[in-house]
Parts: sequence; C-alpha cells; structure tokens
Amino acid sequence: MKPLYFAFLACCLLFLACVSPYDLDFNSQSNILFIEADINDFDENQNVIVKRNIPTEGSPTFESINDAKVIILENNNKEYIGENKTEGLYALPKGFKAKTNTPYQLKVILSGGETYLSSVEQITPTPKIDSIYANFVGSGVEHDSKKLPGHDIFIDLTDSPAKDDYYLWRYKYYEKKDYCRSCDGGRYFTSPAPLGRCVDEAFLRRANITYDYGCSRPCWKIFYSDKINIMSDQLSNGKKIRARKIGSIPLLQESGALVEVEQHKLSKAAFDYFNIIISQTQNTGSLADTPPVGLVGNLKNINNIEPVGGIFSVSSKTLKTYFLRRPERIVDYFYYGLNNNGRRTQPEPTGNDTTRPPQAPCLEDKYSTGNRPFGWIN
Repeated sequence: MKPLYFAFLACCLLFLACVSPYDLDFNSQSNILFIEADINDFDENQNVIVKRNIPTEGSPTFESINDAKVIILENNNKEYIGENKTEGLYALPKGFKAKTNTPYQLKVILSGGETYLSSVEQITPTPKIDSIYANFVGSGVEHDSKKLPGHDIFIDLTDSPAKDDYYLWRYKYYEKKDYCRSCDGGRYFTSPAPLGRCVDEAFLRRANITYDYGCSRPCWKIFYSDKINIMSDQLSNGKKIRARKIGSIPLLQESGALVEVEQHKLSKAAFDYFNIIISQTQNTGSLADTPPVGLVGNLKNINNIEPVGGIFSVSSKTLKTYFLRRPERIVDYFYYGLNNNGRRTQPEPTGNDTTRPPQAPCLEDKYSTGNRPFGWIN
C-alpha cells in the first residue's frame, strides 16, 4: 500500500473514529485484525468473531484468534464475557440479550495486551412484520446454478414515526427431508454408531450408482438467505411499507416449506457497513462468514493508529413465520423432482435381507434438525 494511502487512512482513523466504514485492501496488508459482532434483543445464542488476515493473492485468508478476552460492556459498568468455542468464535453468556435504549460497547483484548474498543451503540424497538405472503413464479429462481420454478417472498410492515430507521432482513426456511444419507458406489450400514458409514461395492462403483437412505426420525433441512437485504426509511418514514421482497425460494419438493423471516433495526454505522458490502459484491450476510472485502467499521485500537476490519452491530429484531404451500397442480412445474443436486433419488432396493435398507440418523447441525420447527404444518 502506498505512503499516501497510509496518510489518508490515518486521517480517517483520527477524525472519523471509524464511524463511516471504508474499503480496506486485505490482500496487500499483513496482520489486520477482523472483529464482528451482531448482538440483538432476541433470546438466542449471540457471538463475537475475532480473526486476523493472512495476506494472499486472490481471496483473503483468515486465521482464528482463540486466546483473546472478549467483553460486552453494558451501561459502561456491567460486563459480559465471551467464551471461546471454536475458530475465533466467542459465545456470550447463555440468556444474554441486548436491552432497548441501553448503551453497549465491545472490548477485545489480545494476548499481547492490544486493546480494541467499539463505538457506543444502542437499539430502539423495531416494528413488527404485519404480514408475509408469496407469489408463485414459473421460472427464474436460482438454485445450484439452475433456474427453477419457485416463490418470491414478500412482507408488509408499518415504519415507525422516528426518522432515520435502518432495516436488515434475513430469512431461512425448512423443508421435510425424505432421505438423510446418500452413498456413492456403495451401501449404507448403521455400524459404527451413531452415524454409520457407506461401504464401497465394486459393482455399484462401476455402474455409478448412488443409493439414498431414509431418516430414522422426522427430519428437516434448513436453507438460508444468501444476500444482504437492507433499507433506509428515508422515503417511507412513518408509512406503510408494502411488498418488500425478502427473497426467492426454489421449488425442490412437493411438500410445503416453513419460512422464517428476521427483521432487524440497525444503527447508521451498521447500515453503511452492509451497504458497502452490497456495492462490492453480495455475500451471505452472516457475520460468521468472511466478507468479500475488508471494511473498517466502528472499532479501533485504543493505543495505536491501526486499521481494524469488521463491525460491532447492536440491533433490535423481530421474527415472523409463514407456511408456504405448494401449487395444486405441482406436476406442471415439478421438473427438479425429489432429488439431490439435480439427481433423482434412488433408494436401495429391498431384497431377501429384511434388515435392509436401513435408516440413517437425522443430524443436528446448521443445515439439519430433528426438532419440529415452530409453525410447521403437516
């Protein structure tokens, strides 16, 4: 990075205190700290991410920092300590959630003593989502590089009378899983427990056959929004916001899907941060994922002039669910089928062995659950 740019960077840090985010070239610098946190007023697990950039050609690479001290300051006197779990992720105490109209700061102390502090952030309540509805589209929904039929999802809400409200929307949706394991060129066996394993068989491998195995209990697959969706109320202050598009859901199976929409009310700093990401390239909008560009947000080294990537966001959040029913004449549109990644499912044939085919366990992770989603309709 050229000396002139360093001088400009120092001016930004001194006079703007990193309130307005700007681009940071991670590929041309070394040892840039990256901190992100999104705390809200919802009863859920809340985390802080601490990583450091490793300069590489091409996409940025990050190493996890697992020996930092992470503190959320409430009202400048009460402390909540984050516990390192894995890969630079620090979990805040169970039951923690942000309070309305209460100031918060994030403080991170590295093992060498370097201390980083965010600006003071607080939240005001977000309005509720009035309604969610869907519009069927015969084609054009992207999924796995394909254009599929599906549904566009919209919401209505009434903006608060207060000026300068900033919104962010995320969604996820659940679909019932018919199959919990696939074996390429082999068959599934339940031993060793608990996950079992696929055992290769030469004939199946030569024939390029993949068998699919049902779930041992009810199971749901979880999909997440893959774009950042934000809005300022500059043109709609205090008015009804109608038909705000939240996302598009592809038609992957004949049964319904449960859509869960999150609505966040952001600070101006967080809104500007996400807006720059959108202007560069869209990514998942999840703070647990590495962003496509380096951004200096609202954190700084309290002792030195140092660019710090990331954002400390405190948001108010509301949630609403909607059960999406499929079209009545689904056969007219259903060409993707009950398949996996474009491949039609093929259960292992039954034979003389009455113990086969076995069923596979439903995994509990980010993309799968055996817990019936709230609002699911059979």
